[in-house]
Amino acid sequence: MSSNFKVVQEVDVNGKKITKFRSTQTGLSVVHVDNEGPIVNGYFTLATESFDDDGCPHTLEHLVFLGSELYPYKGVLDGLANRALANGTNAWTDVDHTAYTIATAGSEGFLNIMPIYIDHILYPTMTEAAYYTEVHNINGDGEDAGVVYCEMQGRENDASSLMDICRQRTMYPEESGYRYETGGLMSCLRSLKAEKIRQYHRDYYRPDNLCLIVSGSLDQKKLLEALGPVEERIISKGPLPPMKRPWVSSPQAPTLSETTKATVTFPSEDEDMGEVAINWFGPPITDFLTFQALDIIETYLTDSAVAILKKEMVEIEDPYCTSVDFQTSQRIRVEIRLGFDSVPTEKLEEIEPKLFSILEKIAQDGFDMDRISSVIKREKLKLLNRLETDHMTLVWPCMIHFLYGKEDDSDLAGFANDLDNLDTVAEFNNATWVKYLKEYFIDSKRATIIGKPSTAHAERLAADEAKRIEEQRARLGEEKLNELEKELQKHRAQNDIPVPAEIFDNFPIPNVNGIEMIEVRTGRSQPDSKFNNEIQKYLDNDPAKIPYFIEFDHIKSEFVKFTLYLTSTELPARLRPYLDIYFDSFFSLPLVDPITGNETHYETVVKMLDNDTISRGCGTGVSGGFRQLALVELKTSRDKYSEGISWLQKMTWNTRFDADRLKVIATNLLNDIPQQKRDGPRMSKHCMDYVIYDHEKSNLAALNVLTQAKFLPEVIKKLEQDPGSVIKDLTELREILTHPANIHIQVQGNILKQDQPKTAWANNFGLKNASTALAPIPLSSRVWSEAGKAPGNKGFVVNMPSIESSFAFHVAHGPTDFLDPDYSALLVLSECLDTLEGPFWKQLRGSGAVYGANLQVDVEAGKSNNLKLRYMRDDSFLSFSIYRSPDAFRAYNLAFQIVNDYATGKTKFTKQELEGAKASIVYRIVSKEENISGAARESFVNQVLKKVSANYNKEFLQRVQAVTPEQIQNVMDKYMSKVFQPDTSIVVVTSASTKVKDISEGFKKIGFQLETKNIDDI
Repeated sequence: MSSNFKVVQEVDVNGKKITKFRSTQTGLSVVHVDNEGPIVNGYFTLATESFDDDGCPHTLEHLVFLGSELYPYKGVLDGLANRALANGTNAWTDVDHTAYTIATAGSEGFLNIMPIYIDHILYPTMTEAAYYTEVHNINGDGEDAGVVYCEMQGRENDASSLMDICRQRTMYPEESGYRYETGGLMSCLRSLKAEKIRQYHRDYYRPDNLCLIVSGSLDQKKLLEALGPVEERIISKGPLPPMKRPWVSSPQAPTLSETTKATVTFPSEDEDMGEVAINWFGPPITDFLTFQALDIIETYLTDSAVAILKKEMVEIEDPYCTSVDFQTSQRIRVEIRLGFDSVPTEKLEEIEPKLFSILEKIAQDGFDMDRISSVIKREKLKLLNRLETDHMTLVWPCMIHFLYGKEDDSDLAGFANDLDNLDTVAEFNNATWVKYLKEYFIDSKRATIIGKPSTAHAERLAADEAKRIEEQRARLGEEKLNELEKELQKHRAQNDIPVPAEIFDNFPIPNVNGIEMIEVRTGRSQPDSKFNNEIQKYLDNDPAKIPYFIEFDHIKSEFVKFTLYLTSTELPARLRPYLDIYFDSFFSLPLVDPITGNETHYETVVKMLDNDTISRGCGTGVSGGFRQLALVELKTSRDKYSEGISWLQKMTWNTRFDADRLKVIATNLLNDIPQQKRDGPRMSKHCMDYVIYDHEKSNLAALNVLTQAKFLPEVIKKLEQDPGSVIKDLTELREILTHPANIHIQVQGNILKQDQPKTAWANNFGLKNASTALAPIPLSSRVWSEAGKAPGNKGFVVNMPSIESSFAFHVAHGPTDFLDPDYSALLVLSECLDTLEGPFWKQLRGSGAVYGANLQVDVEAGKSNNLKLRYMRDDSFLSFSIYRSPDAFRAYNLAFQIVNDYATGKTKFTKQELEGAKASIVYRIVSKEENISGAARESFVNQVLKKVSANYNKEFLQRVQAVTPEQIQNVMDKYMSKVFQPDTSIVVVTSASTKVKDISEGFKKIGFQLETKNIDDI
């Protein structure tokens, strides 16, 4: 059946090959993006169009995962995906498409799971029981529940969603699918029926409306052969009725007939900061040259501190906003959104007039053509860099082409290859740029949406929901509520029928040894380095003497990334909170020549940096952990190697702290805080960090929103009354951070292409009193607060009027050593508990108690996602978090029962569950080295920060495979159970106002001593 597939288009983008196939029998499309690396990514995409707010596209996305005709079991797909060396599956629903995703370590598992995944997409069971638990139900307490309902409840009334729906209603007429909320509005979800979703599936989920986009290193012949059984099954179903192509065949929405402005209130506990979004229609999606030209204009206007909109609206003493950025949505006609964040409410009405006064002045005076040239050159380099490091750079254009491209696929290159258009727009003269600016921004009709914070809205929302639930309970009555609870339990039991063990046993787990990792070869600046390879020999042949530590990680790249890792251990408590201001000002301060004393204005510095670099940044931590390290990063093209080193030298030591610049930066940081305080999950984490870390020694505590909210007003006041004191503090902070003993340096790139890689450092990076005696790498576990040292009987329930759900963090101590054998066992236990369709997923998410229940196990604080237990490695905290729950206490209680049942032996993990967990961990480890940049980063993290071997990840995989049930029981008793006990854990909950009392009382009844607080009272 692989002979059914014919090549319909081939495109080469700077050496990356895209091949598109289509079946002559079924119309199924397949795109292969040849991409080097150990991970194979799949994006199985359907064009989906909806003409109401019922949420059929989104609810169907959820139901697909609950079983198929050939595999009629909830959870079987994710269980098999784990055995394919994936970390389960995922999906998203956008207004114009639904994409189902999977990523596997190696290609063997991908080819095995793909036909099963497609069976779920094309032939899902969509049972009434699945609808009842996954979409919407009313539980025995009279509350609306369901996974989708819970998800939408958590975001329907936030600022972004309220402004988005207003934009959609304003810009599109009733007959356009772009007008509607495809996620489903809560009021519509409450009345939606399963049959409507089934009909939606019949209408849109067809092989001729499905495109399988696969990115990675795999054999195309094997890819098409794996689709043979899929083709046979589709053909056996018989012919389908003709289908109009979504979007392309629909009536096209007219452009705006008039300029409009609307104000939307959103719930907030303060009324200081709002948001503004100005929206235009751009060109048709297939006008690639105009699209590219507008992208350059948008970048020119907003990309750095010297971009005119940021210069005149952000980088000023009394800013209009803290950020201004364009967002382009690639619809059949492009949508352009210019967003202004953290706008003082008194300035909300001033944004639009100020913007257009700036744009009209550009139209009158013309563009800065030198800067236009710099922007185009930099955008081209950034695109080439993304082609090396981000597989989505080519996957996304293939998705958009599937939705809107020509049916003969002749325009695929136009969607995928921007390089030629960048060369074309580089030839535009000033008049052409002004023409585009006037046509699409100044003279074009627009829709302005103002988002205004409102405490009254928050109070009304809470009161209305409480009243609605009370009336619903009264209307249903106790007898009906009992029936509904029994109905829910019946449907849950139907959904949770166990998957026969033989289905898993018959699905082979690929050999890990067959995964081809990206090669990284390492050398060091010292000639007595332990490395004996080509890179070290090449470095040793460079006669320059480097008295400081540099690790050179060699990869095949056209770019070079320089990173300074600065140890912050010696910072005194009074200086540590300055780190945010230090980072934000690092690349935008005046530069002083140390010999002549001549000063270069900060705007000139930024322009010069833009010419020589493609990216730069500062912050704390790497890979989500090691937050006691400050990082400075800078990336250049390979031919700018020496210039990159020189810029690091200049910006690290030769800048002048300017009081006016510092005040602007501090003001913008302060203005950003109200928006952060409206974010429920963010604030649950910030509140937890505030409790468990030492405020004098910890960067996480010092840079915490709660700390900065108190610190920044004091700094601004000092800058007004005694600026010299702030400059003195920052100078001292810099001297401590940049002491030679505190600096580790990494260089990643093609080292062999640099003539004298060490000499460039000797000539451009002179460290005074340099020494190879380095300070130890600091760990977050060394900066615990007293509460963090002895978790137990501590925590808060935080009232947040701006949210409608609840979020929680529970932490206890975990292992403290990267080589601790308990670590691998704890990771397997975590994966068993919270894997997709594991116990947490089924009993917490499946019952509608949460959208996500998170456990993660890593020895250095890794990034959390919605369904992972979190073991924060260098701080040695094991944590359980609850994401978007109607009731965080109920969710905790369910999780506790699950863990307790396993701890007491009442429930045991099956052989298949252990095998699946171990296989899934393979993906999680290998994915850290998905691309050349990640592989080089892991080389440094392992060898320098963790002090383990370069092959640590591979060795760790072997330890994972060797974990026994006895070891799992041991870490269950030793660590996991303690996360759920009052006397060994700390708890922080952020909650909607309507649930604060119930959640607090629930925890108190079982022994947790939680205080009820408002954010500003912590």
